[in-house]
Amino acid sequence: MKRLLSSSRLPLVLLLLGVAGLHPAVAQQGGLPNPIFGDPSLIANENTIHPLAVKHCSGCHLPPRPGAMTRKGWAPTFLNMVNFMRDQKIPIIKDELNWLYEFYVTNSPEAYEMPPDDFESAGLRFDLAVAGDPPQSERPQVTHIQIVDLDGDGRRGALVCDNERSEVSWVEYQQGKWTEKPLAAVNAPVKTATFDFEGDGDLDIAVAGLGYMNPTDERIGEAHLLINDGEENFKQIGLIRDVDRIADVQPGDFDGDGDTDFAIAHFGWRTTGGMSWMEQVTPDTFRRHDIIKINGPMRMEVLDHDGDGDDDLVVLITQQHESLVLFENDGKGNFSNRILVRALHSAYGSSSFQMVDLDGDGDRDILSTNGDMMDENPEWKPFHGVRWFERIDGDYKMHELAAMPGCYCARAIDMDGDGDLDVVASTLNFFWDVHDFPSLVWFENDGSQSFTKRRIAYAPSNLATFDVGDLNGDGRPDILAGGMHVPGPLGRVGRLTVWSNLGPEESRQKSD
Repeated sequence: MKRLLSSSRLPLVLLLLGVAGLHPAVAQQGGLPNPIFGDPSLIANENTIHPLAVKHCSGCHLPPRPGAMTRKGWAPTFLNMVNFMRDQKIPIIKDELNWLYEFYVTNSPEAYEMPPDDFESAGLRFDLAVAGDPPQSERPQVTHIQIVDLDGDGRRGALVCDNERSEVSWVEYQQGKWTEKPLAAVNAPVKTATFDFEGDGDLDIAVAGLGYMNPTDERIGEAHLLINDGEENFKQIGLIRDVDRIADVQPGDFDGDGDTDFAIAHFGWRTTGGMSWMEQVTPDTFRRHDIIKINGPMRMEVLDHDGDGDDDLVVLITQQHESLVLFENDGKGNFSNRILVRALHSAYGSSSFQMVDLDGDGDRDILSTNGDMMDENPEWKPFHGVRWFERIDGDYKMHELAAMPGCYCARAIDMDGDGDLDVVASTLNFFWDVHDFPSLVWFENDGSQSFTKRRIAYAPSNLATFDVGDLNGDGRPDILAGGMHVPGPLGRVGRLTVWSNLGPEESRQKSD
């Protein structure tokens, strides 16, 4: 496994290269550079990796194939690349980049064909309801949901991160209605983790905050502890502030001294970001240790991956890296890294993962989604979807579950009570008015990892996050989903929506 390294087009080319300070002679002439750079016909296929792409792209990421995006996407992509090269003082070879741009535009598709909506009926009955408080605007922005029994009463509610409100709240179903209680103010909260920090038997909360949702390299990230007094009143303690934007924080004992430390995923943006961990010196003070400087860490899990008794990290590193990376701990808080799974190109759009034994053979597989479109090239792609990677002798074999435009989240859980793990998945497809597609689906496992694709809902749309668990105490897993309605049309808007699982459809009950 690899280790991670710390002619109608001519006016567009002129603009692109002019901004970058390059000579536009190639575009003006409407010709090609010297044929020593490659096939002067420019004709290849959408999967061809040209040697010039290897030369100019490999220093930062795997070179993309032309089919990684449609023709309209290459101009802003090349502009970003050239500006980055200029900022980093990387030599810019004008003729080669002109030719490479023409190569990509020539061999990429004009448009993508939408994957078919061939999902079957739900197979389960769901009762749909609105949960929590109403949105404060026409575009709610829920960023994360975690279902958990926070108060220890045997029934679960949910922690909700809301960017529109800059708030973490507690949502639960009580006496026949949904209630919501604010817990803490956090700038752009995006992730929670629950654990017993004080060892007093109740659950405390760690919260990650980007500081600001829109892309920026400003050092405005923050992470907080919410200390539970046992009555679900929380004292907020700043864990770290004014750092590269933080996308995740997870507790663990990384130096083996018996207390709780914290792993921090600094998403940053372009020139900022990395992984660090906070060593607990006293219950009120922490010492930061940097693990790696890299942009794009988005989600992580703490687990003993190698079975040596200490806490390791598995981290989803997005942006141009598009890799799931294992950070192996030596037991003293020193980490080495290796890539577990890596996308074939930098336009993959990774959005979530879960380490889970999906096939029941005793080891952890990987459930993953890709479908991020909230960037300079906001288009769905035919390779968006949900997959699982079967762990076999330390390596991972990929299995496709479905193509899903804008796929953003997936969770493994036994939805139908038959003893095996099914998969629930959601999409943040904000082109539903042009190409409709389900926003919430599940995949029914037959027990041998053969999955039937089943639709649950088309609305609300833009479901960036959800969690699954028994919310009403009937023993069946329910789904609570949050809408992230920054992009796209209005009309299928929802802040918090719950699908209560009522069991099999009547037709299935009779056949069973």
